[in-house]
Amino acid sequence: MPSGEEIQRALRGFVDTWRDYAGSEKSEAQTFLNQLFACYGSDRREVGAQFEYFARAVGFMDLLWPGICIVEMKAPVVSVETAQRQVEGYWRESGNFDEDVPAARFIVICNFRQFEIWDFARHPNRPRATIDLADLPDRYEALAFLAGPTVEPGFTQHYRELTREAATVVAEVFASLAERHAAPLRELQRFVLQSVWCMFAEDLAMLGDYPFTATLREVRSQPDRSAAELGHLFRVLNQKGHHNRVGRLAGTRHVNGELFAQPGEVGLQRPEIDLMLRAAEFDWRKVNPTSPRTRLALCVPTARRIMRTSCAPTSPPGI
Repeated sequence: MPSGEEIQRALRGFVDTWRDYAGSEKSEAQTFLNQLFACYGSDRREVGAQFEYFARAVGFMDLLWPGICIVEMKAPVVSVETAQRQVEGYWRESGNFDEDVPAARFIVICNFRQFEIWDFARHPNRPRATIDLADLPDRYEALAFLAGPTVEPGFTQHYRELTREAATVVAEVFASLAERHAAPLRELQRFVLQSVWCMFAEDLAMLGDYPFTATLREVRSQPDRSAAELGHLFRVLNQKGHHNRVGRLAGTRHVNGELFAQPGEVGLQRPEIDLMLRAAEFDWRKVNPTSPRTRLALCVPTARRIMRTSCAPTSPPGI
């Protein structure tokens, strides 16, 4: 299965290809779906998904992947909502009792511009997700079952506000630092990126005992110490040996790559420390650092590359 980043890259090309499509359902639906499967690293025929599957009680289904999903395509001018009753009938006919094939778990209604994803067996009264084509790279996990029958999708719409909120809080810190010229702009960007990495790493159990958050709490009553203490943490993360890994830094380890090669030493004021502590309270495992909607913490376009090369041996998912 491709990585999350590879799927997102493929889906961005997919969006570019289809964003202006205004033709009929029949003329391009199969090409559209073949390309969509390919974005998830699947060959539609090899996995057993069939076009124009016929069931006597309901007629032809645009696509049936037995036990996994049904896809009903509509023309761009047709609302996906119009097909809800139709696909419920398809779902009831998608299993085979004699051959012990269960009904398809997921139903996708698509009009080339929007996807509506249903799980009738578990949630029959409303779709699990409704996604505009342009947003599909951000929400790729909702169709992750296209990558294989054992892959669980993630319906993460409720995390999108979390992503925006986390980015907004950290961006407030950056704006405050920049407004009062706390350090040169490049150092401020480096400091914020290093801070964001620490928040991810703490919630992903890559930094034991939450040393970044603990340092912020320790200097909250003495903001004048913030530059020295946070700078020391960042320097230790760049060290290969065990020296200085004592006290609250005992759970740290060497971070590969260039991220901490130049530790940011920026003095925070009390309101900025409070904002950073608020940011640290978010569950960063559920924050999407690749979303173009957020550009997390003004972290410069190389953030994903730096995160990927520095997070040995494990990287945050989707980065």
